[in-house]
Amino acid sequence: MLITPEQIRAARALLRLDQTTLAQDAGISVITLRRLEEHRGLSKVAPTTVEVVRRVLEKAGVEFIDQGVRRSPPAPAAMQAIRDDIDRIVARSAALMERYPPLTDDELYDENGL
Repeated sequence: MLITPEQIRAARALLRLDQTTLAQDAGISVITLRRLEEHRGLSKVAPTTVEVVRRVLEKAGVEFIDQGVRRSPPAPAAMQAIRDDIDRIVARSAALMERYPPLTDDELYDENGL
């Protein structure tokens, strides 16, 4: 699928990448990237340059779809790492809470129910 200048700009915005950073990551000049992002910019740069920019953006976490762009879904290993982190946080919080007695209704509510 051929990407458009609009998709490149949208991908940069989604990733919060400025032109300088993307150009450096792709090994091209900022001028070339600006040219590529212009209206009808695809005809102003080599197809291999477009492909390099595309690969860099995909590696950074976007997926090009028909007439758009979206964040790539996280890899299963990354999702499992997030779940493991959450489980560790919950376990640590539960262990800390065991040190303190539960609050009574009198401590939680006043005469107005607050």
